[in-house]
Parts: sequence; structure tokens; C-alpha cells
Amino acid sequence: MPKIKSFRGIHPSQSSVEKVVVNLENLSISEAKIIRQENPYSYVNMLVPKLDNIFLMGSKNELAFKKINENFEDFLDKGIFIQDDKPSIYIYQVGRDGNIQTGIWTVTSIDDYLNNVVKKHELTNAAREQSLIDYIQQTGIDANPVLITYKPVSLIDNIICNVTENQADISFSKDGTEHRLWKIDDEKTLFILVDEFSKLSSTYIADGHHRAAATSLLGIQRRKLNLKHKGDEEYNFFTSIYMSTDQLKVYGFNRLLKDLNGLSEDEVISLISQHFDITQSLNVVQPTNNHVFGMYLAGNWYQLSAKDEITNSSNPLSKLDVSILQDYILSPIFQVKNPRTDPRINYKGGLLPINDLITLVDSGEYAIAFTLYPTGIQQLMEVADAGEVMPPKSTWFEPKFDVGLLIHQIN
Repeated sequence: MPKIKSFRGIHPSQSSVEKVVVNLENLSISEAKIIRQENPYSYVNMLVPKLDNIFLMGSKNELAFKKINENFEDFLDKGIFIQDDKPSIYIYQVGRDGNIQTGIWTVTSIDDYLNNVVKKHELTNAAREQSLIDYIQQTGIDANPVLITYKPVSLIDNIICNVTENQADISFSKDGTEHRLWKIDDEKTLFILVDEFSKLSSTYIADGHHRAAATSLLGIQRRKLNLKHKGDEEYNFFTSIYMSTDQLKVYGFNRLLKDLNGLSEDEVISLISQHFDITQSLNVVQPTNNHVFGMYLAGNWYQLSAKDEITNSSNPLSKLDVSILQDYILSPIFQVKNPRTDPRINYKGGLLPINDLITLVDSGEYAIAFTLYPTGIQQLMEVADAGEVMPPKSTWFEPKFDVGLLIHQIN
């Protein structure tokens, strides 16, 4: 029974929102510094702040956090950021390339994460968790929402439909993407939303495992230090966007290998044919079904269709295409035993044009590429329900969220 609640969101004013929000996907520190220099209103001032005097007392991290807090207060003082007067739940809508996705932006109890009511399917890295913990602990800024999915609920859908018929409280366009945000603060609708979510047997993290883990661990620390802990403090919740399964878009993660493990092209094809039916193709092979793979090798495309004996597993993890590729090709043929750490393998996912894969192989930077059919939402839920962990780079979810649009402050 997921527990969500309303919160007093902090967001840019309508006049400044386009300047503030920024997309973090593949954003480097050097790029962030350029954005900061060109745009003093950008949210990168809360990520990579310019230090006024690096010779002040304290470590570089301490000085950075101090400056971030100063920048945040400055944005509030100048009206660049506005905090809503009443606790609210929000509806967020993003549109790109004719595709519109809509969800509920709220905050989720860390207990749901800890008790596996919000189910996971990925391993997390302790160092990355600690970096996020340090940031949120020192700034109180919880601004990058965890994407959570659930099976559609008609009453929730009806509320979303009714609210989005009205003019959005905030709307803007940036980098070819349309964004809209509606605020819900009337008690009746808030009660219905909280109640409907509480009836869900479980929900599933689609994207943001590290953020959910970090805020949950920080919440546990805060509880131990607060002798007057009640359970409704903001550190008990993390920012999250719930999108039903019919709203999400899932793309595949393709694989590239640096070398053929000393094998010739004919040997590779011969070994793969033990478990796959292989057909050479004159066209690019982008699979349209499960258990079918594309392979680009030495300027040629091949379609690989997994034979029945390796696709009939009752284990939801074993029958994933990413698992089949790993267990029957990458590991036994190319000796990629640990796909999380082997430097010979690379992953290209999301909306990357297939021609980029071809170029990487033709240039000699990589020796072979594999294209995969996207892992389905239902497959992800089955793996999570079984308590299993997905192989690395199994799914690429859209949308990816910009930061700076709506902030949950935990301090």
C-alpha cells in the first residue's frame, strides 16, 4: 500500500522557468559551467556553483554546498523560485515528437522503498548513493524525481483527465519538448489520490534506484538523530513521479564489444548458430519481437533467432533477451563474465540512431554490435515480483526528467 502525500513544492516562476530547468542526461561538468556562465538563472547553480573565493576555510565540497545554499536562497529572494502556500500534489505532462506522457508528481514514503512496496529491479552503487546522500543532507534539495510505475487505475486517470482540461499553472517549451505542470491543493481531490494510491498492492521503480536508495538511507539517519521524530517530517519522503504502465515508453539497450575474443568471423557465426538460427540480412536488423537479435559484424547484418530450448525457461529473469544474449553469446563465446565491469563491453540505449552503432563498428573502435528488442514493462514487473535483479542496462525509460521544475525541500 504505497503512501504518498502532498508537499509545498518549490518551482520557478512562469517567467523564469524556461531559463531555470536543465536536462541532466549526459550533462558534463564543463558543459554545466558554460551554461552557468551564459545563464545566471539556470539550475546548474544548484549543481556546479561558482565559488567566489576558493581560499575560504573548508574543503571544496563544503564551500560548494555553502554556495549552493546561498544560490538557492537568492533564487527564492528574487522570485526566481516560488514556494506554494498550500501542500499540493501535482500533475506533470511532457510532450515530445507527438508523444504525450502524463503522471502524478508527489512524494513517496521511504518506508515503501525499504519494505519493498515500491519494488526494485536494479543493484545500486554505494559510492554513488553516498554522493547523493551528501548533497541532499547538506542542501535539503530533493529535486530529481524517481520514476515509479503502476497498473492503471480508472479513478486516478479520471482526476488527471479533469485537471489537465484546465490551463496549466506552469507551461513552457525547451529543446523541442513541451512541459506542463498543474497544482492540486483542494482537500477532497488530495484525499482521493492518497486513498487510491494506498489501495495499490505494489508499485515499481522504473528509473531512479540510486535516488530512492539515497533519500531512504538519509531518512533513516535523520530519524535516529531526531528525538522528536513523528514520521511526517519531509525527510521521510522522496520526490517521485508516478506514471501508469500505459504512459511509459521503453527502449532497448544495444551492446557493443571491443574485440572478438581472438575468434574469426566464421568462428563467431558457427558458435552462435549452436543456439540461434542465423540469417544474413541486406537491411539493418532492429528486432520487432522478443528472442530475436540483430548482429552487425564486418559490415554485414545478421538476424539471430533464439532456438526454443533456450527460451522456454519459467524463470522471468532467464527468459529476458538481455539474459539470453549474456548467457549464450557474451559470456561463453566472448568471455564477458561480468557485464557490469568488463571494459570490453559498452551500451548504447534510448533514442541513439542505429547508424551510430554502424559507425562505431566500421571505424574499428568496436568489433561487433548487437541490437535488442526492448524489455517490456510486464517483464520488468515479473522480475521485480520474483525478487530478482535485472542485468545491467536492460531498459531505457522515457521520459527522462529535467531538474529545477519542482523541488521537494526536506530540511
